[in-house]
Amino acid sequence: MEHTILIADDNEQLSSMLKDVLESWGYIVRIATEGYSCLEIARQEPPDLILLDIMLPGMSGYEVCDALKRDTRTRSIAVVMLTALEDLESRIHGYKVGADNFLVKPIKYDEVKAIIRNLLDKKLYQDTLEESCNVAGMLQDFSRMVAVKPADMDACRMEYCNKLLESLGWDAATGEQARIALMFTSSAELAKQANTSPEQIIGLTDNLRMGYWLKPVLQFLHAPTDTNEELRSVLQNRNCLKAAEMVQVINRYTELLNAKADREGALFTLQKEAVKNRYNQEVLKQLEEILKAEQILERLQTKFQ
Repeated sequence: MEHTILIADDNEQLSSMLKDVLESWGYIVRIATEGYSCLEIARQEPPDLILLDIMLPGMSGYEVCDALKRDTRTRSIAVVMLTALEDLESRIHGYKVGADNFLVKPIKYDEVKAIIRNLLDKKLYQDTLEESCNVAGMLQDFSRMVAVKPADMDACRMEYCNKLLESLGWDAATGEQARIALMFTSSAELAKQANTSPEQIIGLTDNLRMGYWLKPVLQFLHAPTDTNEELRSVLQNRNCLKAAEMVQVINRYTELLNAKADREGALFTLQKEAVKNRYNQEVLKQLEEILKAEQILERLQTKFQ
């Protein structure tokens, strides 16, 4: 999984050098040159970590950090404050406003790498726990709303998801996104049962930290296939396009299967729609292989019964 780091420093030479180093380590890097723009970027597209200079024009680093940690949308972002001061008082004030660590200029890159890795590992662990709790809570809300239990949700779709993930070998983060998206039945179905609109159902994800990626995924899955192209760039930027495309194929296949009660017919229709609807060809091809394997296994079982 790619991590995004935001550098907030008005020293363009330092920011540029630091950006080159971080990108060579595999991070996605964004730059802000003053406090207000740092806050705006963090709220619109939250990074995983911010390297935040204390002395910034507009708002000081202390003020920015305090605002970040008070905002539910950004409080989980790890903040490392950059300072030319080594005095204890500066650090104490930084920790009071929520800083996670400090780096003293001139920066030592080995120290930068160690601090970033440590904070991102902690953030991943905390985010995993938070997402698990939030998903459970959201599913309970949905189940109360439509009088169904999460356990009643389509096991067939999850089974195909797990088979596809195993055969495709995609990273764990993408797999988790796909499984979470599949926990939510169709927004249109839920809206109908709850006597509300799909947009209101999708809007419930605003209360989740993971809504940053889950909301556009659900919007993509709900939108007509000929109008959801503009969402692809959003999904790509938020590292969730592959998960959305996998769920799109699984949802459509199981919908066709339920209507036709015939695997070959459902797959044939899915393949006919593939170009027009821009289905992920890698997923589609692997699904075809899985269905062929299932047919062979069934024939063998029938033969030896």
